[in-house]
Amino acid sequence: MTIYRHFYVKSHAKTTPDINLKDLPGSAGRLDVIARCINAAFWLSYGIRKNVVFHTILHGEPNPPVYIRMEGEKLRKVSPDERNIAIFIKKALERMKEDKEIESTPGIFVSKKNFQQLLEENKDKDFYILDERGKSIENVEISSKPFFFLGDYMDLEKEEKEMLYEYGAQPISIGEKSYLSSHCIVIINWWLDRKGF
Repeated sequence: MTIYRHFYVKSHAKTTPDINLKDLPGSAGRLDVIARCINAAFWLSYGIRKNVVFHTILHGEPNPPVYIRMEGEKLRKVSPDERNIAIFIKKALERMKEDKEIESTPGIFVSKKNFQQLLEENKDKDFYILDERGKSIENVEISSKPFFFLGDYMDLEKEEKEMLYEYGAQPISIGEKSYLSSHCIVIINWWLDRKGF
């Protein structure tokens, strides 16, 4: 049985496709952070992780929220560099429909879903919030249906955390230092690999 790893990273990136690919950290609303997180979630040295699903909700202006999901099994033609990943996010924003989810390119899905809807649709999974003050991942029995939540360069909002706790989320820590979101994902992938997931 394939054990899927789900990652959610909240994004403050802009929600229109007029993205300046030469300025991902600035005018695109730190789209570079999400691109690095996507890279960390999927790419190995000579391939891509098929058992990863990456979720993000873009909260930037002018049309939030925009929900984007990437499924490793179906991804095609995406390269690991930030600019290429941003191009595929741009395509998703160009092809988005207000009233339904569409597959903008193979393995990439876009819709107007909000955080509450995301949690409700995935309530069959076990939620983990990355928190420096949480229980050490070394002492947590990670389930076979893990879904990890973290912020981009800003933490999740208090209200979002409260919603997660209502769904039984567990705060877990990979250390007392505050690591980059993309590095957190790499560490979690490494830990799950080590555990044979």
